[in-house]
Amino acid sequence: MIEIPRPCSIKWLIILIVLGGCTSPEPSRTVLERPDISPIQQSSSEQLLKLDASQIKPMYREIHAINLPAIVRVAAAENFDILQAKEQVMASRGLLESAHGSIFPSLVPSVLFQDIQGSVQATEGNLVGVGFNVFQSSIAVQWVLNPGKVKYEIIAAKKRLTASEHQEQAVISETLRKAAVQYYELVLAQARVAASHKAVSEAQELLRINQLRNKAGMGIPADVSRAEAHLAKQQQELSKTLNAFYNASVSLSLTLHLDSSITLVPQATQLSLIDLVRNDIELDKLLELAVRYRPDLESVRTMVEAIEAKTHATWWSGFGPALGVIYQFGGIKSDDGDKSFAFKDRQQFSAGTGWQLGLSSFGAVNAAKAFERKALIEADRQLDEVRAQVVRSLQDGKMYRELISKSHKQLTAAEQAYRLIQANFDAGTMTMLDILQSQDAHALARLRYAEAVVRYNISQVNLLAALGLIDKERLTVPTSS
Repeated sequence: MIEIPRPCSIKWLIILIVLGGCTSPEPSRTVLERPDISPIQQSSSEQLLKLDASQIKPMYREIHAINLPAIVRVAAAENFDILQAKEQVMASRGLLESAHGSIFPSLVPSVLFQDIQGSVQATEGNLVGVGFNVFQSSIAVQWVLNPGKVKYEIIAAKKRLTASEHQEQAVISETLRKAAVQYYELVLAQARVAASHKAVSEAQELLRINQLRNKAGMGIPADVSRAEAHLAKQQQELSKTLNAFYNASVSLSLTLHLDSSITLVPQATQLSLIDLVRNDIELDKLLELAVRYRPDLESVRTMVEAIEAKTHATWWSGFGPALGVIYQFGGIKSDDGDKSFAFKDRQQFSAGTGWQLGLSSFGAVNAAKAFERKALIEADRQLDEVRAQVVRSLQDGKMYRELISKSHKQLTAAEQAYRLIQANFDAGTMTMLDILQSQDAHALARLRYAEAVVRYNISQVNLLAALGLIDKERLTVPTSS
């Protein structure tokens, strides 16, 4: 160790502390300005399907009417995944503060009391009898660090904090997407319940007509039995669709951190089409937007940089020098029974450097490099997954857009056929089997059209999320009526 005179030592200690505090500033997040990809005007559905929640009874307690803006607000505030992501950011910030704290010296207060009786070895080697006690108190300012390791540990901690902030945004985006999708699934489940209720009502009316015909001698008992079987079938379908609606409500309640025993019902009274992304944007442009704005991609990229810095810190930990500066001030007193020595000041300053080399350092560096390569592979995998999500969502939107037009034609034709067959059945020119088939075809057409509209809306939500541009304002765009 190198001994330095006391006045000079205090000066150097102050300089080291000041230099330790002059580290790089806290990381600041760069907020990218998000482009506006919303359509100028909403498309209009060929036919708006009415939604009626009056026929849905509560599962256990009560019913709450909800809409998409309310769901988005609650999801962003109460979701467990978001709360955990926020705590992860706080944990990363704490690790960064810890890394910064390693630059500064530490205070080491100490108190020591010794009572020695019997024989001790003198400096010449002989044993002498003694009986005394010693009391020491001191406080030391100790500054020991590996400069390269500390530097890269701070860089890695900053990168991890930035990555956790991007991951928090990714969790928020995924939660908004999930909540919106579950809302539309609830809307679709309600449409199915409405269709099942209508099918049951039609089956009940058909049974009533056949019973009246049979009593009047104009029908046959087989038609009554067939109508009863058809009614039982529709009632079973109603029970299944109602249970599916309740399950959709429970799933949404779980995402929103609400009481699952409360039945959530969409406040909307009609099923409409929404456009969240313009349909004139080319695929290459969409992929470019996703690579630029997806927060999870940015999180993975930043985490790769953090692991690279950690690799450098591991190398410095194994092969870099350690610097040490210690300044100690205190007092010492002694008492041997005959004489007592009062407290005397004691000061000591030392500074030095050294290495601790070992074979384990090579393995630690190799492991760190392997983790770095693994992170790069994960970044590439995540990039491929994001591109696949964009392509899949875009293709789903195109397909369901075509299905909306085709299913609307099916619905129009099925409604017209049902009215004609109903009139012919009343006139006695159509059979019971014809009317049953017509009812089933009409109900199926209604459900297919409703499903096409809802699935298109879901594909738009998924596409917006795949681009990394989903937020509260874009999700709650006014829909066309």
